[in-house]
Amino acid sequence: MSALALFGGTPVAPKGIDENWPEVTETDIAAVTDTLRSGRLSWMNDDQVRELEREWAGYTGTAHCLAVNSGTAALHAAVAAAGIGPGDEVIVPALSFLASATCVLHHQGIPVFADVDPVTFTLDPSDVEHRISRRTKAIIAVHLHGLPADMAAVSEIARRHGLVVIEDAAQAHGATVDGVRAGALGDLGAFSIMAGKNLATAGEGGLLTTNDTGLRNRADAVKMFGETIDPDGHRDYHAHTLGWNYRFSSILAAFTRSQLARLDTYIDETRAGANRLTGTLSELPGVLPPVVPDGRTHVYHHFRVRFDPAQAGLDVAPGPFRRVVGEALTAEGIPVIGYQNRPLPGQRLFAERVGYGRGCPWTCGHTARTVEYRPEEYTSTLAVISGSLLVGSRLCPASFRDPAAISAYEDAFVKVFGRLGELAAYARTIDYAEPWEDGDRLW
Repeated sequence: MSALALFGGTPVAPKGIDENWPEVTETDIAAVTDTLRSGRLSWMNDDQVRELEREWAGYTGTAHCLAVNSGTAALHAAVAAAGIGPGDEVIVPALSFLASATCVLHHQGIPVFADVDPVTFTLDPSDVEHRISRRTKAIIAVHLHGLPADMAAVSEIARRHGLVVIEDAAQAHGATVDGVRAGALGDLGAFSIMAGKNLATAGEGGLLTTNDTGLRNRADAVKMFGETIDPDGHRDYHAHTLGWNYRFSSILAAFTRSQLARLDTYIDETRAGANRLTGTLSELPGVLPPVVPDGRTHVYHHFRVRFDPAQAGLDVAPGPFRRVVGEALTAEGIPVIGYQNRPLPGQRLFAERVGYGRGCPWTCGHTARTVEYRPEEYTSTLAVISGSLLVGSRLCPASFRDPAAISAYEDAFVKVFGRLGELAAYARTIDYAEPWEDGDRLW
């Protein structure tokens, strides 16, 4: 075996791996140009958005879908529809993208963080139970990386405490639990369809799903200036609540509808690549590929790998080991990245309770208790961040569908983990700080 590229050897993939996404076909281009030529480009005469809403509701098995202009807008509309108001608390996983928590702030609610399961990286139901107070109104269950959270346990907790369950399914298009698709597993579902997602639009967009007509109508008012719009588009210019302009473009809807026709094929191909790579990595000492519990399916928007140096027989801390493994794989031409490098409660917005300024919404007179954020409480989240990397550059469907890319991933991992002694020796020489300890960067 040749020397590691990190130490002067020949890289496995000297040209790197192509990860362009989304895949754009002539059918997609025709869908967009036909919509432009139709002249039906306003919400007042558009039919593409309505058709996308109908098709996505049918795909997820829900009664209703609203298309909005971002996944963040979908989350905010879900929080508002759930009746979250000033001082109300919402349980959110400590490991997720920022919007999973800021959507609560958008409606003056208070995010309360819970730890994640260190194996699935999704919300830990046992920790959720400890975080509930008399002001808790909802749980946001994030299907992180494309694997659904433990919805049976989350839903059982929610029933006992009378809480609304919101699925943050931004990364989980087509994922299932016992045959039920994400978006139909809670009271409300929120998807992102920005151009990097498994179901993509040509820019930014979001989809909200629910089986409850009342929730759908409240979310629709948030989407449209607080107004109630009839199914035929009649508008009386009467705001019933505070609303925003979260409307979605007909052109983007046409592109997404064309992509939706191929979504199941994308899922099957991505999953096949992920399963193949999982099989190879499972044979390597100290490598822990994604785990999929019985009854759930994973769509691999991300492929997170944990590293356990002790399991590999090395006396090295997980953080330094993860860093040198990342450097070694990168040198071999394999893209690997950190993702969410600090717990959400460790971001300044929450740690210092910046909010809207002057401490709001935490100190605006509607809270029942003082909610403080201590990142050290979330031990599993910290362990996951310290000891894992994403394979690929956050675009698994772009490369995992390509057998040649999977071969390169396999070859690089086998090569790197065939040189454990060299990695351990190097890890002991580096100056190391955990990702969440890095100082602020000024651009």
